[in-house]
Amino acid sequence: MELCLRDNQAESWTEFLRRFQPLMAGVVSRTIRRWMPPNRSVVDDLVQSALRKICDNHCRPMRSFRWLHENSFRGFLKVVSSNVVQDHFRKYPLTRTEEDLEEVGPDAARSEASTQGVETDALVHKLVACLQRLLGTEPDCKRDLAMFLLYYRAGLTAKEISGLYPLTIKAVENTLLRLVRIAKKRCI
Repeated sequence: MELCLRDNQAESWTEFLRRFQPLMAGVVSRTIRRWMPPNRSVVDDLVQSALRKICDNHCRPMRSFRWLHENSFRGFLKVVSSNVVQDHFRKYPLTRTEEDLEEVGPDAARSEASTQGVETDALVHKLVACLQRLLGTEPDCKRDLAMFLLYYRAGLTAKEISGLYPLTIKAVENTLLRLVRIAKKRCI
């Protein structure tokens, strides 16, 4: 870091990227999972945004950085990377629909492709179709079904879902519970 700031040579910055870009990409990728499955282009874009953030104003954030221990700078890069992702999704929130989740596929939250996973996915699909018929006239039907899919298909938590919609965690939990009760009573 000091060489980059002092000399501002291409070789120094190349070494900086070689050392720290994988760390930043890993943090960005893990943080993105709160909102969506990570894909290469989004991760790369957000890593570039994080790098721009630390290089803004003639590298002022890096120049004002104070070493507390040997891993301080790595921690600094992790925090900046995570904050860039969170700021991005606050500024451009995702509103997922069933069609969006079809692109994600049933294995977004599960890495094993077992027959049980396929059976679970088929059941979730049937439940969503049934709930769509029963709730089709209700306001917020699409939102509620999207939350159901985010929870049961994509594996997001109620807390993560509440970050996608202007709802409290309790409201998301109540909506999911209501949908499960309706599904048990009328769809199964």
